[in-house]
Amino acid sequence: MSPRPHGVTSIDVAKAAGVSQTTVSRVLNGHPAVSDKMRERVLTAIDGLRYRPNLSARSLVTSRTNTIGVVLGELTNSYYAELLNTISAELAAAGYRTLIVSDRAGGAENLASTLWETSVDGVIVTTTLLPSEEMSPILSLGVPMVTMGPDFEARVDSLTPDNSEGGRLAARHLLDLGHRRIGVVTGPLDAGSVRDRHRGFLEEFAARDVRLDDDLVQGADLTYERAYTAAHALLSLPDRPTALFCHNDLMAFAALNAATGLGIEVPGEVSILGFDDVRASAWESFRLTTVRQPIRDMALGAVRMLLDRFADPDGDAVHVVLPCELVERATTRALAAG
Repeated sequence: MSPRPHGVTSIDVAKAAGVSQTTVSRVLNGHPAVSDKMRERVLTAIDGLRYRPNLSARSLVTSRTNTIGVVLGELTNSYYAELLNTISAELAAAGYRTLIVSDRAGGAENLASTLWETSVDGVIVTTTLLPSEEMSPILSLGVPMVTMGPDFEARVDSLTPDNSEGGRLAARHLLDLGHRRIGVVTGPLDAGSVRDRHRGFLEEFAARDVRLDDDLVQGADLTYERAYTAAHALLSLPDRPTALFCHNDLMAFAALNAATGLGIEVPGEVSILGFDDVRASAWESFRLTTVRQPIRDMALGAVRMLLDRFADPDGDAVHVVLPCELVERATTRALAAG
């Protein structure tokens, strides 16, 4: 048998069968609301396109793979590693394998194709960087899903930290310490969790009747490299900020290194605050002040929600928001008078 052509997707199958992509998803997931005639057209197209190598598409229609797709963000960020450790262990205990997929794999359509070809039984989306308006290919898989990042409104089970309150906690801490010239290294503000963190931060400023200088807000993409560049630029200003709030701990580590490279003492000359409270934040070399989101509780909760959805596929979507808390360590201090 010749190898399957590269790049064949659910859209190709739908076009070959003369049906919608949703119909293709329903056929492959054994959805009862598909006629026998329509099902046969889709299966014929799958066979013709060799969409599933070394497997019979017909045998997959009603089978389960005991595989859960976990969509992760930037893999250099230990936040995702910590989530994955707990998620994969809990899934294994429940009899499921974990398929790891990165959100850097070329967009939602490619992600959906990978998940589909593996015939996952369900999906946990942990990344914050997939805009909800681009998620229709993954939604069209027709399998149970829990999201910890994109905002699907009422359509999909979700479990998230209270990002808005986390942003307020960060602003409250720095303002209580007397800082007013505060820089912010943001993630992409079109991502729901990032937008909420920034909104909460601004709300606390407004409640204190303090203005955040727009020139001190630098956008990045939640990665170390972009955050280092952004923090370096802020700390190189003639009138540099006295404090920086970074939208995750990885970016805060970048800011710490940028300050070291510029010979700026932390927290003596600049306070630096992160968000996540990954394990490394407590290490002696960092002792990072940060906003803690309950990473382990989120991972455990996401798995439980998915397993509950398997048991009750037609129930109303469940949305859970978990509290954040400020963890004060050694990278922030009160602004000296004078």
